[in-house]
Amino acid sequence: MKTPRSMAFISLIFLLPTIAGCSTQTWYESAKQKAESDCRNQAPSETERCLERLNQKSYENYEKERAGQK
Repeated sequence: MKTPRSMAFISLIFLLPTIAGCSTQTWYESAKQKAESDCRNQAPSETERCLERLNQKSYENYEKERAGQK
């Protein structure tokens, strides 16, 4: 019988390559999509303002600016 601890360890072994395979760009785009979704879940009067405040930069521009700030 497998214990919960061993099941968690086995799950982690299978998840690590998936997590490690995600690029920084994937994380960036995912965060942008989540923020947009959050805006769309606000009251209609606030949705447009929220969407205007979102970071609309492409990942490439984001990386250029980030690299220039170091």
